[in-house]
Amino acid sequence: MTLRRSLSALALAICTFSTTGCDNWLFDLKPPGALEESGDRKYRAGDYEGAIDDYEQLIKRYPDIPRGYTRRSAARGKLGFHKEALKDVTKAIEIGTDDPWAYNNYAVLLLKSSGETSEHFEEALKSVSRAIEINSEIPKFYLNRAIIRHNMKDLDGAMTDLTTILDRNENHSDALRQRGSIYAEFGIVPSACADWKKASSLGDEQSTYYLQANSEVCK
Repeated sequence: MTLRRSLSALALAICTFSTTGCDNWLFDLKPPGALEESGDRKYRAGDYEGAIDDYEQLIKRYPDIPRGYTRRSAARGKLGFHKEALKDVTKAIEIGTDDPWAYNNYAVLLLKSSGETSEHFEEALKSVSRAIEINSEIPKFYLNRAIIRHNMKDLDGAMTDLTTILDRNENHSDALRQRGSIYAEFGIVPSACADWKKASSLGDEQSTYYLQANSEVCK
């Protein structure tokens, strides 16, 4: 069957003030300020350069608080500046943070900027697992760990993570697509096609491609 095992689906994000259940200012001692809120608004709007400007001012004012580095890292990553972004999130972790998004983003940026070596996969797996230890309610963390495990050929581990997501939300299209790919590698073709069909019906274009590429078996 035609499928693609890719790291492109790895999710880079920050925990912003509008995110449900996300009290991100509790990760550090100081409460959020106008600069941080302004940067987050720009980040959510896709104005990553504007967000970086605000986060840089935040870092200048509070160089010992990791949130500014974590946020600038995510914005730089969105612009494709992966090496610079990795330096920022590494700085945040070195300062000391319990922000799970820092550990999630470190895993993503390490693989995007430093190459897909076995050592980097192991380090990325450890980092995203740390994110899950801190907050086990974020689907993106499980999805990223599933993708990493998939690339490490730990199909059972990847399936466990995807099942966790789908047990909570059966319409999670990214998890359906990834689980379909694993079913395909296991040779369980009907299950692979069923997951891709459902994900495609939810608007997932990659699943639609898989169905078209495997039209002879996914009828």
